[in-house]
Amino acid sequence: MLNQKTAVFNAVCSVLEQESFDEAIELSKEDRATVIEMVTEGFAAHEVELSDGARAKYDTPAKLKTYTNGLVSNWVRKDKRLNGNVQHTIKNPGSRAGSGDKVVRELKKLRSTFTEQNQIDAVDIEIEKRMAVIKAEKAKDVEIDFSLIPDDLKDLLG
Repeated sequence: MLNQKTAVFNAVCSVLEQESFDEAIELSKEDRATVIEMVTEGFAAHEVELSDGARAKYDTPAKLKTYTNGLVSNWVRKDKRLNGNVQHTIKNPGSRAGSGDKVVRELKKLRSTFTEQNQIDAVDIEIEKRMAVIKAEKAKDVEIDFSLIPDDLKDLLG
């Protein structure tokens, strides 16, 4: 079974009829559609790795194709064999942090309306406070089997 990165690379090589690339590739609309179709078929035939959770989530051909579209974009951008041997850097690190929380989303919207640095800083402080609350709530949900924790760390548990 192929991992997703290899499946995308193999599909690109097949479509572009090359085994390697000296510079960053650019897929035409038609070539991209063919790559997406090939990888989607690999998922459907269980030839490409996909977790059970992802299989349950992307349970229709349309959902699987949407997932594959993003997957292809990701690997064309990140795989050095396809992007001209460039180390991929994230443009907005942490930009999605807290995006599932309504309060954080609204605070980020509010932040975008301000131009004065003191206003932006005030909203950033509130976002950081909310993120700390979210992290604390997640920490409460963690179940730990304390019998497996080494004795020298049990002192940290209080």
